[in-house]
Amino acid sequence: IIPSKNYQNINICLNSVKKQTKKPGQTIVVFDKKKNFKNSKRIFYSYTKTSNQVLQRNHGLSIIDKKIKLILQLDDKFYLHKKAIENLIDKWNDVSENVAGIAIKANLKNINNNKFLNLIKFLTLTWSNEPGKVLKSGFNNQPMSKNKLVDVDWLQGGLSSWSLKHVPNIFNRKFPLIKWSVFEDLIFSYNVKFEKKFKLVICNGINAYEIKRSKEKYKISQYYYRGYEYARMHKVFIYINKKRLSKLAFFYSNLSSSILSILWCCLSFNKKIFFYIGKIKGIFANTDKIKVL
Repeated sequence: IIPSKNYQNINICLNSVKKQTKKPGQTIVVFDKKKNFKNSKRIFYSYTKTSNQVLQRNHGLSIIDKKIKLILQLDDKFYLHKKAIENLIDKWNDVSENVAGIAIKANLKNINNNKFLNLIKFLTLTWSNEPGKVLKSGFNNQPMSKNKLVDVDWLQGGLSSWSLKHVPNIFNRKFPLIKWSVFEDLIFSYNVKFEKKFKLVICNGINAYEIKRSKEKYKISQYYYRGYEYARMHKVFIYINKKRLSKLAFFYSNLSSSILSILWCCLSFNKKIFFYIGKIKGIFANTDKIKVL
């Protein structure tokens, strides 16, 4: 299932799917508007009238073949190694019965290894050195695997495969109709592990790569909007998991990291300052009526 709004990206992504040593039973691409693509035997194109990652995935899931047992959610910003799906199926055949989700390992370009910056993140409760760990503050580390198999607390939405036997509710997920579906993957996968008591794993050797793209340039209003939604949905995640996570840690981590980032942006004349200003407002947003599961 591939939600997409980028014409160029989807062609690169789909070419990597077509070159797989083991072809998926179906590939469903869901655009956020009508596009002139022709369906084939294995690739089906559809669209929604609203640009929203979760809504687009839900639509794709509603039209899959009833015989499908496993789904792979793939973002259009990635392309797959030619053996990715073959390796993924092999892993599913090897794992224990209580595994609900397996992530594809991504070779990401933006992983930060700056020791000083990591120290600041550690002190503000926004980072730890455990891959795939969700901290008490609700901040999460990127799921990565150097070993063959690693248990994690969450799976990245656009690189995760799921057993429909264990998570049939993936077909009717609720999520606000916002342009940036931030925290949707964390909210869903964390619930699968800690409420439904299934295992989530990431395996080495199942590779995806980021498509080279020009860096996105946001307007001031877009930075502010994204910062606000990030903090607001982060707060939703904390409040629905308040027995396991910490509200106090949430407020401390977001306020401390935002204030430090605002100071850095002031010194460097970076307009991303409006992202962090939006975050501070989002921290105190009313989230009572937001339904995400």
